[in-house]
Amino acid sequence: METLVETKYSQAVKKLRTRKVKILPIKRKGGWVPETHDSAFMNDGARMGIVVPVLPGNILVDPLKPEFDENDRKCLASELGLTGPEQFNVYASKGYWRNRSVDLDKGVLYLNLDNIEDLIKFLILRADSARISPTWRERFNSGTYKFAIIDEGQEVEENVTRTEDMKKAYQVFGRMDSSVDKMKDFLYVYYLNKKEAKRPARNASTDYLKAEIQKVIDNDLALFLEITSDVRYETRLLVVKATEAGALLRNKQMYTLPGGEKPIGILEDVIDFLDDDRNQEIRIKLIHQVGLVNKS
Repeated sequence: METLVETKYSQAVKKLRTRKVKILPIKRKGGWVPETHDSAFMNDGARMGIVVPVLPGNILVDPLKPEFDENDRKCLASELGLTGPEQFNVYASKGYWRNRSVDLDKGVLYLNLDNIEDLIKFLILRADSARISPTWRERFNSGTYKFAIIDEGQEVEENVTRTEDMKKAYQVFGRMDSSVDKMKDFLYVYYLNKKEAKRPARNASTDYLKAEIQKVIDNDLALFLEITSDVRYETRLLVVKATEAGALLRNKQMYTLPGGEKPIGILEDVIDFLDDDRNQEIRIKLIHQVGLVNKS
């Protein structure tokens, strides 16, 4: 006899419910204790409650997006024994998702999404995109991530991928670690992408620069590879140096040429502007001004 899941739900939800996942804590290097220490992530007995996040206006993030259509919501309400799909209304002050939480600790939480209780836990956890990384590979992409979602069999695959990515990163690092300027240039661009990062001092030592880049590789591998493989890396670097030299002016997120009547735009607009063949005279002028500052 076919179940409700097999007959009524859309293909997207049926596919979702075939997943078996585990929720793992993310342990980071650094701090007062080593990564392997018992208190590196959370002390024994401590728990973290994850709830559906509240948006401005007291609206909840919708945990049923993107898979659940209108009919899926009716099916889910029926499976849960609710009066109807209106219970999932994210505007309702006493809706289904309000005050519903999932407690996590330093252990592993296993979820079989074919099980309705596990499905609800998964939807709540996934909705908290600030603290829950969608994959193990992305776990260091945000400093706010505390746990990561891993599909059954995915961890081994991602570990292999990370190993290959680490090889690529060290090949790139090996081409820059003999040059103070190249290392400093990379950290300038990294700072442009990661505001919480430390901007290197002009007189930063070789050892300091190496150590900082090593931290980026260890904790932000994806962004390291993204920056170093970016075909517009040199233009991004020019924006950083031109701003530092005063050849470009920045007010919050907007960039302007000195004497310009209106801003060029945000960072991506400036990069497009400087890569445009029609603006190569301005690009050359900026390079010249940066060179003059560096010589002084």
